[in-house]
Amino acid sequence: MHTLCLVLRVSRSAYYRWLTTGDKVDKREEEMERLIQQTFLEHRRRYGVRRLVAELQDKGLEIGAYKVRLVLQKYGLKAIQPRSFVPRTTNSRHPYPISPNLLLDLAFPTAPNQV
Repeated sequence: MHTLCLVLRVSRSAYYRWLTTGDKVDKREEEMERLIQQTFLEHRRRYGVRRLVAELQDKGLEIGAYKVRLVLQKYGLKAIQPRSFVPRTTNSRHPYPISPNLLLDLAFPTAPNQV
């Protein structure tokens, strides 16, 4: 058995798992990979590994972050990181005259309500 595993370059645990389950493991793996890809595309490529794991676990699939990461890397899927929203409300380069600072000519206030 040991020689056979060496020749085929298969671990003994993988060989024994194949003996007991046969092709069932491959079909489960393919179904899991298809579900991961489908969920990833369902959320418009915005969900990363952590959110995908939570989503898949909510759907009843027992899966961890390592497996999801491997599948995403296998198929070259990468989550899109949207740019953060920064409001642009002020146009500082306008051609209009700027109001003068009238407080520069006054004395420094020493109490409230002096300006």
